[in-house]
Amino acid sequence: MILAASGIILQDKKILLLQRSNYTENYPDFWGCPGGRAEKGETAEQNVIREVKEECNLNFSPTSILKTGIWQNRNYYRFLGNWDGEIKIQEFEVLDYNWFSYSEAIKLKLSFDYKEVIELLYKSHLL
Repeated sequence: MILAASGIILQDKKILLLQRSNYTENYPDFWGCPGGRAEKGETAEQNVIREVKEECNLNFSPTSILKTGIWQNRNYYRFLGNWDGEIKIQEFEVLDYNWFSYSEAIKLKLSFDYKEVIELLYKSHLL
């Protein structure tokens, strides 16, 4: 089973979402949180810290798990956490980024399970 993780980055009741480029077969041009597959030997926490740094240059520190699941042969984790730094997207994997409110985010073409993630955040009054 492949391990994958993503970081949920929130600020002022908005979520940071990245638009996926065409480098991937899965959901090109769709929006989601920064994340991806773990490298050999990485824990879910190590994976999310590295992926957030690679994709948008933020320092991410996971504090809790919002959601887990299985998609295709991937065991995935959606982490809430603290972050700092200045956003600089990795242009090969990411077309664009923005901060979205719940009402804006829910209208986007969302990859993987991010519609459910956004709904969970809204119900928890985080978004």
